Amino acid sequence: MYELHDTVAIDVVLLPPGPIMDMAIGANRALLAGNPDGGIRLDRANCLPHVSVAMLPARRGDIPEITAKVDRIARRCSPVAMTLDAVAKHRSSMGGTVSAFHILRAEILQLLHKTVMNALKPHQAPPAGPLMFAGEVSASSVDCLLRFPKTSAYEHYSPHITLGFGDLPEIIPGIDFPVRFEATKAAVCHLGSHCTCRRVLAEFDLGTRTPAARGRTVRR
Repeated sequence: MYELHDTVAIDVVLLPPGPIMDMAIGANRALLAGNPDGGIRLDRANCLPHVSVAMLPARRGDIPEITAKVDRIARRCSPVAMTLDAVAKHRSSMGGTVSAFHILRAEILQLLHKTVMNALKPHQAPPAGPLMFAGEVSASSVDCLLRFPKTSAYEHYSPHITLGFGDLPEIIPGIDFPVRFEATKAAVCHLGSHCTCRRVLAEFDLGTRTPAARGRTVRR
């Protein structure tokens, strides 16, 4: 149980299976070895490796309806086949390099992204700065959230798993691209620093025909 601000920075995500999570966490540890203050420390409890589907500031009172909408979409969606095909890198707004596993944008993944974005548009709330997030965040995290609809959505949608700050080698021992896997779970998460998934507010099984959202109780 924890308090949420009146406006909450949320991320609707697909959760990769355990072996892919471990692969992402291992790559993150390699980055942290060269940059201990990198700011992103992935794990399975408080900083989940994930594939973002839709990101927005939402009213706290809308979270039950948002959860219900994502639940309905998830139950109509089969597990999503994905392919990690490369290490991708980009410059952050703070000037550093961010490494990620790039994911091929399959038609079903693009359709899921578009469906969730359209369903959640009515719940877009005016931003409330760092208070929207879990824990302390920088202005760049707020900016990343607010820029998502214009720079990372619809035709600009580029699915990936963020690994952390630093220049990860394109050839990683033990990882032979392409890596194929199937995502069977989705979640609504509360964003933290660097738009990481800090807390799971609700979790869903893809393709389940009966209501199966397992939402964690939040104090309002």
